Amino acid sequence: MISDTVLLINLTSEQVMFLRDLAAREEVEELEGVVLKPVALSSVEEAKPFLDDEATRLVIMRLEEEGKRIDHDIRRFKKSFTRPVPLLVLVPPSHTRKVKDYLRAGADEFWILPLDSSAFPARLNVLLELGQSIKETRGSIDVRSVTSFWSKIGRRLRRLFAGRDTPNQTLVTETWSQLIAGKWQRIRRLGFGSFGEVCLVKEQDDGDLAVAKIPHDKKMNPKFLREAVILKTLNGHPNAVQLKEVVKEEGKIVLIQEYIEGSTLHDLLAEGMSGASKEKAFLELLGVVAYAHQHNIMHRDIKPENIIITPTGDLKLLDFGTSKDLSRGSISSTVIGSRPYMAPEQIMGKSRIASDVWALGVVLYSLATEFLPFYDENEKQLMDYILETEPDSPRELEPDLPEEVEIIILKCLRKEWSERYPDAFELRQDLLEKFPDFGTGAALP
Repeated sequence: MISDTVLLINLTSEQVMFLRDLAAREEVEELEGVVLKPVALSSVEEAKPFLDDEATRLVIMRLEEEGKRIDHDIRRFKKSFTRPVPLLVLVPPSHTRKVKDYLRAGADEFWILPLDSSAFPARLNVLLELGQSIKETRGSIDVRSVTSFWSKIGRRLRRLFAGRDTPNQTLVTETWSQLIAGKWQRIRRLGFGSFGEVCLVKEQDDGDLAVAKIPHDKKMNPKFLREAVILKTLNGHPNAVQLKEVVKEEGKIVLIQEYIEGSTLHDLLAEGMSGASKEKAFLELLGVVAYAHQHNIMHRDIKPENIIITPTGDLKLLDFGTSKDLSRGSISSTVIGSRPYMAPEQIMGKSRIASDVWALGVVLYSLATEFLPFYDENEKQLMDYILETEPDSPRELEPDLPEEVEIIILKCLRKEWSERYPDAFELRQDLLEKFPDFGTGAALP
């Protein structure tokens, strides 16, 4: 049996040893049985025999400090691949600003040096899994059926532009009839957004249902790989959506996630929930967010619409597409989130872990009072409220609410992020210290 290989191009001896140490310590499960092949690259031609090797699952290439147009070198190098293989580039800190150029040139993923054993293993796992998926897909696809499919599409397009077909109805049907990565059959679309679409899919072999997140364009691949790494990191927590696999279809990274049945917390609140049900849900939400925070991941869009309660009463936190891995920094400069749940610093483009604590405070405020602490139909007015005004006292809206719960809520909603709980773990600790029976209906009406 031929072992899969990871091609290490231009890596230092220390970096090679680091990867071998990761494999020996089983920190990267996908490295089990994989051969690491270091190659000192002086030309694309020198690497070509290795790239032609069907066993190569991933290429890791260290970029040099010097070089005027490294993006051109990457593009030329990637074009020399005779088959699709993921490319991870190791970028020196001095080239951080050029990362987008490297991704546009053809790199699938990047890592700013130096390597570390905390966040890097999850990223490597995802790329190795992607490489394996590409290999399996290539082996399972019938080339004749693919050729037939594209010839049909070509005929339909010609008829469409000739004005002799109905607008793209047949095109959609035929495109959807194709399996994703040779194994996942689309059933129906669940959602459509600015980044991509979400589809319910079924595995062809065993009929298991799953959710496929598909980008609109392969330019979104780096973003989807980021989300895959975050989901992979959180796979160990029962209240996080589980990542089943990462595949590639028509050049686009597709995330296959577990399918969650149930109702959103938003819908359940509208229907009416018992105090015990509210508390159980909030405790489980705190658990998964605390787990994420301990791994330097902030969600950035915690809200009842992104929370599913399953028929068995278990909570699942959805939509990590807006999440951010803060392993290399404590602040995100991107303005992302849902306005009624956004912290003041998040509105100003400086979100951090404590911004999630604010969102958790908004959710707890809603569970306790059935109102939002800040709301206005006018978005600018809403942001002004969040930035400048204090919320109404929760106990004025719900007199039966214990005073200690109100204190916890208002601490989460402090305008200055440093005055809140530093993370969800500390919030959970304080809540359970003051209410050891929280989860049984002891605190929320």
